[in-house]
Amino acid sequence: MKMIHCSDIHLDAVLSCLSDTGKAEERRNEILLTFVRMIRYAAKNGVKAILIVGDLFDSIRISPATIDIVGKCIIGNPDIDFFYISGNHERDAFLSALPAVPENLKTFTDKKSYRYDEEGITVTAASDPSELNLSPADFNIVLYHGTIRPNAWMNKNIDYLALGHFHELKEGALGQRGRYCYSGCLEGRGFDECGEKGFVRLSIKNGLLEPVFMQASKRTIHEVTLDISEVKGTGDLDILISDETDRLRIPPDDLVKIVLTGRTPDDININYLKKKYGEEFYAVHIVDDTVSVRNETENARYDVSLKGEFIRMVMEKSWPENEKQEVIRIGTMALEGKVIS
Repeated sequence: MKMIHCSDIHLDAVLSCLSDTGKAEERRNEILLTFVRMIRYAAKNGVKAILIVGDLFDSIRISPATIDIVGKCIIGNPDIDFFYISGNHERDAFLSALPAVPENLKTFTDKKSYRYDEEGITVTAASDPSELNLSPADFNIVLYHGTIRPNAWMNKNIDYLALGHFHELKEGALGQRGRYCYSGCLEGRGFDECGEKGFVRLSIKNGLLEPVFMQASKRTIHEVTLDISEVKGTGDLDILISDETDRLRIPPDDLVKIVLTGRTPDDININYLKKKYGEEFYAVHIVDDTVSVRNETENARYDVSLKGEFIRMVMEKSWPENEKQEVIRIGTMALEGKVIS
């Protein structure tokens, strides 16, 4: 039997990180389309059940158009059972917004579990591991949205604990019998959700489970971290960013988070870089985690250390200010054992 495990889709999300670019609405529709494509994949590949483990929607405010599309997708695929539990974001708003609950939407409001007799598979939702009373003879799938302590779910006859809440793939063992898995989200919504996103395809045969992560997102959010201590200006940093994004072969339709670390000159034009790479990629976010050479100099010159003594010696020279800063930059890197270019 084939199933899909997904969660944290967050339909109708605000996407404030894209509000300045005017692309938030486009991304909302892309997230919805990815959900629809997943269901289309399920229909074409003989998937019998889709486990939606919370936060299908981003909040209790759900647009009528989105409700209509999601409802029609469920009704239009009567051969697929949609198992759904609410998450901490949408709570019960989805079920309240539906004109009627489709027969193939299994919500656990009236039943604690559903069983596929021919395969010996039972699907159960739980709010706490203590409430479980599962038959050891069945292949038991349990749905839960939230943070877990794996030890609390062991020895419960669980074969697969389908989890939601965290937005990246995370899995592990539940003793010798079972395993737990956070499927992650279908699409990264912000620059804190980098990497491949998708769903988990489950194949269960003769009591054996084969889970496979399936990348599904239309766009990937990439994180690029650069130590710019050796950069002397905006031009050098521009070349460094360009070389690294080329090396990583980041597609222009994707989103990029660029994290700058190390020491930086005071004249870096971050706004220029945001503009340039915002045009080269779908969206870009630059995080400046650097320490200003000038500020570091002011702080370190009072240190009772070899570094502080070196900075004080340089600052006493009658050299131009830019030369002092360059000597301090190179000298402190040498003291820290870093390669100097």
